Amino acid sequence: MNYLSKRSFIGMLAIAVLTLSQLVSSAGPATEASLIADLSSSKQGTVTDALAKLEKEYPNSTTAQDAIKKLLADPRPKVARKAARVLGAIHAPVDNTDITKICALLKSSNVDEVTDGLKALRGLNAPSAVPEILPVLKSPTPNLVRDACRTLAVLGDKSLIPTIEPLLNDPNPKVQKDARDAIFALKAKS
Repeated sequence: MNYLSKRSFIGMLAIAVLTLSQLVSSAGPATEASLIADLSSSKQGTVTDALAKLEKEYPNSTTAQDAIKKLLADPRPKVARKAARVLGAIHAPVDNTDITKICALLKSSNVDEVTDGLKALRGLNAPSAVPEILPVLKSPTPNLVRDACRTLAVLGDKSLIPTIEPLLNDPNPKVQKDARDAIFALKAKS
């Protein structure tokens, strides 16, 4: 009798799992409108999750891009950082106001904020950000210097080579490599 009860329980559990998986799969992906609505949430996690989904599912939506740009001024650092990263990842068109808000991340004492700002700028048409990136080359954090070199290689021109050349003698070999790569990329630009 005890064996039959365990067997029945396992069978019912299997049916419940199948039913639940069908319910979840029939719900489908979130709509663009619902994800944009989630950007107004007071819950940081809800907003950052919606940003990630918009990046993957609606990268070309101008409606989503406009809503994401508004989050660049969000007082929650993780939200502003994620908004910047998403705009960079989807190569969204940005204006000087957006670039200024993203460049504000470069002035943070938080290494992750500076990193996200640099990575976001790499994906944007933002050569006007170059003067804001240059101070990061003097950061005591090698990974920030490396990211600054990579970003300058994308956004800069040949005139930056003399500014980057001193990094070829940096004690960190990884900084040296990224400086060398940046100089090579800048020399290749016409």
